[in-house]
Amino acid sequence: MLKSIDKTIKEAVGRGKFKCGLRQALQSVKGSKLIVISRSIDHSNRLELEEKAKSAGVSIQEFDGNSIQLGKLCGKPFRVSAVSFKE
Repeated sequence: MLKSIDKTIKEAVGRGKFKCGLRQALQSVKGSKLIVISRSIDHSNRLELEEKAKSAGVSIQEFDGNSIQLGKLCGKPFRVSAVSFKE
């Protein structure tokens, strides 16, 4: 399962069809198809994101790594706790 998430993230990053970061993900929930969160996301932020995603009918997948690893996978030199995908 991890390899398919990695592949999905890399493909979306290549096309530019994603938003990086918790605030960006929260703002773009309604237009998203999938949200990937890191294992190290804060509990209260995770609950807020899950609640918004559930009300918008967007699925959430947990990335089996921390925010540093998710940031590197997205090509960012900083921590990324959530990523939303448009397609």
